[in-house]
Amino acid sequence: MADAITTGNPVSTTKFIVNKYEDIQGGRVNQETPRGRLAFIDTNGRFSLPQSSGDAAKAAFVIDWPKPLNPAPYFDGPGLNGSPPYPFSDGSTETSENTFTLDPDQAFQTPWPAAYVVYNVPPMVYGFPVTSGNKCLAFDGGTFTFGSGNYVGTLANYAYGAPIYAAYGSGTEGMVTHNSGGTTVFGRVFQKNVFGPDTLTVIMKGVDAL
Repeated sequence: MADAITTGNPVSTTKFIVNKYEDIQGGRVNQETPRGRLAFIDTNGRFSLPQSSGDAAKAAFVIDWPKPLNPAPYFDGPGLNGSPPYPFSDGSTETSENTFTLDPDQAFQTPWPAAYVVYNVPPMVYGFPVTSGNKCLAFDGGTFTFGSGNYVGTLANYAYGAPIYAAYGSGTEGMVTHNSGGTTVFGRVFQKNVFGPDTLTVIMKGVDAL
């Protein structure tokens, strides 16, 4: 009998887990944002990954995918179900004013793509990053688990109760880190290896840390 767990298309669930949250906000991300990254509210009201120690000092929100309101299919791109090819207008004032065309046949003459990526389950389940410009959930405090590769350094760098900061180096923007370069303590190490090998569980303070 085939092993349904380790064959086919297995999905890892330990990259990022929300164990408990204190509060939750909604917003949009300014750039492609992997699940569980720490971000701050930028000048345009969207969430950005820290690029400097100043940014890292205010990156209090833990970012994740929004929860889709509609069933499959799901697509790449912004929106609760992604952005399908040539989507219908949502009827809002903005799209009504900006999608108007003098030629009523123009919308039907646009070539259809040869192939398009479609997901039967939300991209969040695959651990894909939140696409640039997409809606997101921003957790303000709580308990979160990060899998290997989603925190800076190795598990040995994190002692129980040790402070957690936001990273801002190239390739690690927004990761939780033991390095105090961001100056602000956003949380404490709570558990290790509880939700799988090399998993790190931390309790975050959210904006209370600011």
